Amino acid sequence: MIPFLDLKSINQTYRDELTSACQRVIDSGWYIMGTEVKEFEKAFADYCGVAYALGVASGLDALSLVLRAWKEMGKINSGDEVIVPANTYIASILAISDNGLVPVLVEPCEESYNLTEDGIRKAITEKLR
Repeated sequence: MIPFLDLKSINQTYRDELTSACQRVIDSGWYIMGTEVKEFEKAFADYCGVAYALGVASGLDALSLVLRAWKEMGKINSGDEVIVPANTYIASILAISDNGLVPVLVEPCEESYNLTEDGIRKAITEKLR
């Protein structure tokens, strides 16, 4: 069998660092929030060159929060359409629909699996944001 992703060998490089980080979390008793998360958020914000970063539980949470923020800012409204590749992960669709938006699935290019300009143009409507 050909392994899809050999995390064991990838993680081996960082084993001591990962073990130490896990031990700090276990010892602190803070499995949600806490010092480790605050330090990560600060380091990631610095890395990105922004004032703030927010750690969340998953990619679904991240997408949902971004769309919710855009709604709060008035950039999008319930019922607006959002184009996504038809081969997207379910979290994209869940984040869109959870915010009262309408996912518009567009077939990707068969060679690259990316959206094409032509495919996007055909999917554009008045409700697209």
